[in-house]
Amino acid sequence: MSRKAKDRLHHIHARAGIRQDGLGSALGPELRAIWDIADDAETGRVREIVLLRLNRVLTQFADPLLPEIVWTAYNLGVDPAEPGGGMVGRLKGMVGHGRVPVSERTCTRRFYRFLDSVKKSLDGEQEAITDEDLGVASRWLTGNARPGPAIPEPAAAPDELSAAIRGLRAPVPPVLRMFLDGRVLGPADGAGGPLLAGLGPRGDWFCVFTGERLLAEYRAATGAGWSRTGRWSGRDVVRVAAGRIRPTGVLVNPSPVRGSGIDAALPLPPEEIARLALDR
Repeated sequence: MSRKAKDRLHHIHARAGIRQDGLGSALGPELRAIWDIADDAETGRVREIVLLRLNRVLTQFADPLLPEIVWTAYNLGVDPAEPGGGMVGRLKGMVGHGRVPVSERTCTRRFYRFLDSVKKSLDGEQEAITDEDLGVASRWLTGNARPGPAIPEPAAAPDELSAAIRGLRAPVPPVLRMFLDGRVLGPADGAGGPLLAGLGPRGDWFCVFTGERLLAEYRAATGAGWSRTGRWSGRDVVRVAAGRIRPTGVLVNPSPVRGSGIDAALPLPPEEIARLALDR
């Protein structure tokens, strides 16, 4: 039973990944039994359980690039309008867009190392999945968002950084370090990276926020219709901005009202991004 279930794991990342039609059938009865998926479960519930089972294995890895590789392979956080390339196409696109600083071959090798761990996990006891777990997975799938850190970040961390930003006349090393080491969130593009905002003569910028409340207030005030949001480390945002051909800055906690609230924002122009990218 376990051997047949392990063989079926290869069907999950094929074609449209966890978004494929008939995902339950692709798993087969043996894998469904091990993962406690009812034979008549709706597709949405199947996807939720599969996502949770995979994520529980993924959290055992310390490799910082692996979540990007794994969820791209399974088609989560990837533009669902382009599922036709399969896993190979998705990984190739990820590398081509500079989302990871390694080759496609390295990505594939790391993915199959992860898959070997998933196979081994089938031989052990499967931790029960709660209704709360399913609710979280449902939100990830609905928002096409990848699972965040296994341990929630302290609520005080975003407020601390926001407070440190207020009143700055120029970026100072301690605040920049907080930004680089912390987590930010903002509108995401189809590949799951920060969404670019072209500001005409003021150049290209990534706009990110240090907390959910600030993002929600901005969205409510501006009526921004972003289809998805993402969460990244400050270093990741700097890396993506520095890797673009056109000079790109990062605006932390932009004000929703033009001409006001600049004291609460941290602008990092392209020249500062270039310096941070070299110093990270």
